[in-house]
Amino acid sequence: MGTYTEKRSMDVAGNIVTTIDSDMVFNRLGNKLELKSTSHYVETPGGTLVTIDNVSSSSQQATTVHATVNKDSIRVTTEAGGNSYERSIAITKPLLGPEAARQLVAAHLRAVGNVVSYETFSPETGNVVTLTDETVALDDTPKGQEASGIKIKQTMSGTAAPLTLWVDSSGWMLGQTMGTPLGDIEAVRSDAALVNIASMGGASLPLETFNRSIVNANIRLPEERLIEKIKLKIITRHPEAGWPNFSADNQTVLEQTRDHVVLEVRRSVPRAEGSRPAAMTNGLRPYLQPNALLQSDDAGVRQIEGAAVHYGDTAWQAARALQRWTADNMHFDPGIAIVPASEVAKDRAGTCFGYSMLLGSLARAAGIPSRVRIGLVYAGGIWGGHAWPEVLIGDQWIPIDGALYAPGPADAARFSVYTSSLEDGTVGTLGGLGQVLGNVDIKILEYTVGGRRTVVDEHARPYSIEGNIYRNPWIGLSVAKPTGFRFTGFDLAWPQTTVIAMEGPGGQRAEIHNESASLPTSSLGRNKLLDVEGIGGPARSQWMSGHVVTMANDEKGSGMIIENAGSIWLVKATGPRSEVLLREVASSMKLVTNGSVH
Repeated sequence: MGTYTEKRSMDVAGNIVTTIDSDMVFNRLGNKLELKSTSHYVETPGGTLVTIDNVSSSSQQATTVHATVNKDSIRVTTEAGGNSYERSIAITKPLLGPEAARQLVAAHLRAVGNVVSYETFSPETGNVVTLTDETVALDDTPKGQEASGIKIKQTMSGTAAPLTLWVDSSGWMLGQTMGTPLGDIEAVRSDAALVNIASMGGASLPLETFNRSIVNANIRLPEERLIEKIKLKIITRHPEAGWPNFSADNQTVLEQTRDHVVLEVRRSVPRAEGSRPAAMTNGLRPYLQPNALLQSDDAGVRQIEGAAVHYGDTAWQAARALQRWTADNMHFDPGIAIVPASEVAKDRAGTCFGYSMLLGSLARAAGIPSRVRIGLVYAGGIWGGHAWPEVLIGDQWIPIDGALYAPGPADAARFSVYTSSLEDGTVGTLGGLGQVLGNVDIKILEYTVGGRRTVVDEHARPYSIEGNIYRNPWIGLSVAKPTGFRFTGFDLAWPQTTVIAMEGPGGQRAEIHNESASLPTSSLGRNKLLDVEGIGGPARSQWMSGHVVTMANDEKGSGMIIENAGSIWLVKATGPRSEVLLREVASSMKLVTNGSVH
């Protein structure tokens, strides 16, 4: 929920000043996220933009943008974390301000089918955009309103989905509906006194809302962070939305129709260690110079880079050291959205986007060119939105990931629809992501791990239960339930990590979790898995069923970590005699890795 206010005034020079304030607050996965923005547009009486100032935040730190419009260019200054960045954007025609746009709409959209287009500067995207408005209906009432108005479809260059607007005869907005992967965001004009949305805590979105933006996988992948090659069939639910550009260094479109795409993704491995460029050439400049998001010149970023990278490290050795540091020292916080590297370096928290901003900035600080890819990734039985950096090693762009960590190159269980140096300092034009996020189904057709290729029938069953035995051939797990127990919890997906659970008649419960979404970088990280599941007590290692396992138990329950090649398993038991139950379930487990049974 939130508010949006728009005001007009005149300055001493007779220019028109438009002030737009927006404040939206919602809660996701138990964390509050607030998106705030204040923009000031100054335009001449004739409607030509002169200056734009914007202050926005989606984390603890605000970013400011000041743009001055000249005859043939816009000078843009962006400040974030005490650092300032300047750039110039060429323009070929005058840009309209909000007041001129309102008058244009009011004058020309008075018949169904009428269309007007104009260019303006969008501080949210940091770029010049083209807005196209088309009249859909002349007497239509937006949801939640009593007054009717002109219904308009508005499209913005660089975005996938149009907005639906309702305006009165003077061009002032009555209502708006904006489609997102989480559902429609609706706004209606109100005469009620404005409230402090932030103090109200915002809207709480239930888990099923977020499920709209993820795709349940047809099977679970084994050793997911070590997948070497994968073939996917991506099926659109909305063919009219079209397809993004899937082409990338390690992605190949094998087949494309209006309804589906077959895509092959390969794990990129550097052919050589590579050296860090001795000079910043024009071709490398966008990938080495700092910007408002990838702040490689920030003091905090440079301090981390200096501590993690050693003199004489090759480009690949340095990149790996920075990847390990990021995985070991960051923690996931879904209450943070778009965030620059300076804030991440200070607070060491964020979503995958924050991890990417920090790791990409650290690479540039070490003299390694970097860029960012955004798309979907497989994790724990689902495909969800994700961001990860790439580094240039020799003549190869190598994806690495500090959030969904695997040692070295990022796995192939992901695909991107957007790749950028982010030299504009924004990620405002992510139209390609909107075409897939929440709009597709994904079938895994083939995957290769450990050199072994597995073909998956489109109609294959994800698992089977026969009597007392649960089998999942894809992740190589089979387990027997104790006498008197029943199977449960076998359809869970991220953020749940439970593959299968068993409940007993006396309140006992056993769970098997696959924790392979991000491979811990140390034994300390693996022991944290027990803490997260609420299992206390001192951790101890011992030999069981062909594995070295880590165990712990206290009055709340018992837990065990099993490492099997590229998979991390957690077995947990609660209720009476939890340690006995834990050992019984663990001893019945069989794990198959690339044809070897353990």
